[in-house]
Amino acid sequence: MEVRAARRNERDEVLDLLALWYNDREFFARYNQLDPTFRDELCLVARDGGRLVSTVQIFDRAINLDGHAVPMGGIGSVFTLEEYRHKGVASALMRLAVDTMVGEGFEVSLLFAERLTFYNQFGWREVERKFSILAGGSGLKPADSDGWDRFEIDIFDETRDLPEVAEIHRAYSGRFNVSAVRDESAWRANLRFAGNQPMRPGEGSEEYFTICRERGGRIAAYARVTRFHGVSMVMEFGYRPGNDDAMLATFKYLAEEASGAAISLRRVGDHRRSALLHGTEPAAASMLVTHTAHDLELEKKMAISGCPIAHHVDNNYMWRILASEKLARRFAMAPEAASTHAFDLFSDSSSLFWTSDRF
Repeated sequence: MEVRAARRNERDEVLDLLALWYNDREFFARYNQLDPTFRDELCLVARDGGRLVSTVQIFDRAINLDGHAVPMGGIGSVFTLEEYRHKGVASALMRLAVDTMVGEGFEVSLLFAERLTFYNQFGWREVERKFSILAGGSGLKPADSDGWDRFEIDIFDETRDLPEVAEIHRAYSGRFNVSAVRDESAWRANLRFAGNQPMRPGEGSEEYFTICRERGGRIAAYARVTRFHGVSMVMEFGYRPGNDDAMLATFKYLAEEASGAAISLRRVGDHRRSALLHGTEPAAASMLVTHTAHDLELEKKMAISGCPIAHHVDNNYMWRILASEKLARRFAMAPEAASTHAFDLFSDSSSLFWTSDRF
């Protein structure tokens, strides 16, 4: 059994192997083709004789930890042929993945998994995170007598709107630990993923990206939505300081659109993609799922305005420290204390990793 980094001439073979997972080769091909950080050295394979039997991919990312852009290795596209499972093949690849990430300078690692005990043995630890359930978004009430009339909902246009949206993302999401750091290249790649790629293999979903303006003015808030497991998921949102009313207006609009209720806000632009929000189950149709636990002031304002938020906790969110000495220098503390501090940040309910940054 040969366990190593993939070679360039094996790219198609890796995709053929992954296609056996969900019969969706194109899902995995998009990552390789659209991710500017993709490198063959970060795609690991196990070869037995004449064929590939297992693979793991490392995704090159950076996250915010206490104001530092910390290199993070994301683990994904983990697949082993059924006849090679429970024989130590995937374990050998995971050990190689750790060594590779350390050698490449990554300091922390993230993966999403259901087989928690499998990844525990290689140093990953599960951390609870909260999903927010907005069941009454269409009933949100405006905070003042002007109502929703001063807002309009438009469709995001990358050429026109990306500079403003990226500015809002830096100011809003950049306040929170664990949020992904995006330069312009990362933003454009992220838009390619979300706009063209399903959330999971075998799912045909796109992104509905809306912006909210005070009429005739600059962008005050935005939201990125897809359909996931039959409900509307707000994968990411953001708003300018002092513009939380615009964020509430955006949530109200999305909930109305999802439920088929009359639309209260003025719309401009081509909103054909809003069809992504239209579900078949009445109970799920009006529901929005997102992350709000990081923003207590927004949650409080939503509750006052008629939309209390419920939380669902999952623990499929797993982290590993790769370079405690480097973290120690960043945080100006001993390595063990730095590792503990990093996990405190990972598990803090005020930390944030958007679904839109999935891999």
